[in-house]
Amino acid sequence: MLKKQAVPALLLLLASACIPNTALDRGAIRSAIEASVSVEGAPITIKRIVISGDYALGIFDQGGQQNDILLARRGRRWSMMLCATAPIRDRGELLRAGVPWFAAEMLAKQVAEPE
Repeated sequence: MLKKQAVPALLLLLASACIPNTALDRGAIRSAIEASVSVEGAPITIKRIVISGDYALGIFDQGGQQNDILLARRGRRWSMMLCATAPIRDRGELLRAGVPWFAAEMLAKQVAEPE
């Protein structure tokens, strides 16, 4: 009987090791956004970051203009896939940018929800 209970507990423990830490990811994503789009004399204000697996969408202001940035995790690093002054927040735009269907759906859903 003990073995039957130990197997699910072990599987749960192993699965939890694979779950990404979004708090750490948010810091890394914020740094990647700043490194990708910061320009001397035009500070950025990051308004929102949403994450789905290995993809993230950031919304930021720079020079009075709102911008969207799409990032992908490559190994342990987050890197910019696309940055635009036009919104890239809907599923169709995310799919066209190369985001897999499930991640595009989740990103679009999260960004549509109020904070």
